[in-house]
Amino acid sequence: MQENYYKPIKLAENIFHIYEPGNVYTTLIIGEEKALLIDTGYGFGDLAGFVRTLTDKPLEVVLTHGHTDHCGGNSQFPMVYMNMMDVPTYLWYEATQKTLIVEKFKRDRAAAGLPDVWPEDFDQEKWSAQHTRHFEPLKNGQIFDLGGRKEEIFFMPGHTVGSIVVFDHETGLLFSGDNISDSLWIMFDTSARLSEYVEHLMDIKLLPILGIVAAHRGIIFPISIMSDLLRTISCINPETDRTFTHPRTGQKALKHREECRAVEDIKYIYVVYDKDKIE
Repeated sequence: MQENYYKPIKLAENIFHIYEPGNVYTTLIIGEEKALLIDTGYGFGDLAGFVRTLTDKPLEVVLTHGHTDHCGGNSQFPMVYMNMMDVPTYLWYEATQKTLIVEKFKRDRAAAGLPDVWPEDFDQEKWSAQHTRHFEPLKNGQIFDLGGRKEEIFFMPGHTVGSIVVFDHETGLLFSGDNISDSLWIMFDTSARLSEYVEHLMDIKLLPILGIVAAHRGIIFPISIMSDLLRTISCINPETDRTFTHPRTGQKALKHREECRAVEDIKYIYVVYDKDKIE
């Protein structure tokens, strides 16, 4: 059964950060006329059905980037918006990573003595065979008018070349996907260069942001998390930073950490990077 599988956190009036087991969040923003869903998570459960318990308004779906933990539930919706630069990333994950993701969850949860991460009625074969029904291209600067509130899209190459962030003009909240958080991964073949990421982060800092909501945290970060990220990036050193191995693919990278000053309960800011993507 899927009862209570998804757990919403109310961040502000008509904004719900929806937790999915597996440590990922999707976000639902409800306006007077329409609603916007940011990301579709792994899609192990009935996200579309759960969203309908929160709103019956017409729904638009926007993806922050093409990784499976952010777009695995795409098939539950007739159409999703994404920066087309991330379609190759999405297709590669669909073709090569879905089985590995499920197997890693089985392995890790069993080793930790934890229950499965999916609902009891989860069908692995059916989930693996499901794909996006239709992509609609996002445009940089595109605005979704939900009625009484506007959501603006900003392209922000970094974690992936097609990553985007969403700015809610009513609350000043920025929804950052995996691009602004206490852990930044710029290690993939489809990641942007760190220098390009920094340029875009400096531009994003100019927005009247009051808080930042990341896809793997159930909190609102203060805007100082951006300064923490910039400071951490400025301190990376390929000669001394320790080697990091991706837990699913085995890909090698480097990892640097600095003290987190933005949030008292978070000790470090981490940047995982490919040394060939610094400049």
